[in-house]
Amino acid sequence: MDSPAVNVEGVTKTFITKSGDVTALQDISVTLVAGEFISLIGPSGCGKSTLLNIIGGLTSATSGKVLVHGAPVTAPPEEAGMMFQKPVLLEWRTILNNVLLPIELKSGKRESARHVNKAMELLTAVGLADFAGKYPHELSGGMQQRAAICRMLISDPQLLLLDEPFGALDELTREQLNLQLDRIVEGVHKTAILVTHSISEGTFLSDRVLVMSARPGRVIGVVNVDLPRPRTLDMMQTGEFLDLTNRVRALLESGHDFGEERISA
Repeated sequence: MDSPAVNVEGVTKTFITKSGDVTALQDISVTLVAGEFISLIGPSGCGKSTLLNIIGGLTSATSGKVLVHGAPVTAPPEEAGMMFQKPVLLEWRTILNNVLLPIELKSGKRESARHVNKAMELLTAVGLADFAGKYPHELSGGMQQRAAICRMLISDPQLLLLDEPFGALDELTREQLNLQLDRIVEGVHKTAILVTHSISEGTFLSDRVLVMSARPGRVIGVVNVDLPRPRTLDMMQTGEFLDLTNRVRALLESGHDFGEERISA
């Protein structure tokens, strides 16, 4: 874990609106090494998802730059996979064919057919092998998100961008998917960035938790998480884990004092 995977250098993002310019992010600088998992936590509207979208090439920064494996990001990087809060599965395709969709879109049906075994291995890893022939409406929300994880991983991306992928799920399902995601990412040595509102989720999954201020979003603190991997749900009951979450919470609470929303109130 010593080669740079992502460099965010002085990124500022300002949106131009009819009622005036809105600065969502201000002078963000972050470096991730290969294989590192970080979380972005901050108040609603602080620009967490905007920063993730800039790293993923879905929107551009107003100033500053982003490098993924040394290359400037001007479009979605081929080595990146993204997952959103909703699974966004195609209802007319089976779960297996939803997983294979990125390969089919990039290289055609013949190439996607060559990846069926890999898709089944991924579905097996998340407990969905028996549901490969089912359709999305036949699966629960948690099962659909597991399928979305497989779809993200089928093209073997080196960088995973996760925008609150489990935010709409109940706590128990969310914990189980956190556990599965930790196992998968650790097993294949991916670099990952998670946007979350959950302090416990961010702490459980991450090597570092970056805490952002209220808008305009800035990184106001970093909490290093030195818990051993693979992580277990029992760790969440330990004093060490609770101390880490309390440190994140304290930074998060102080972050409300930094943004323009609090200053103008």
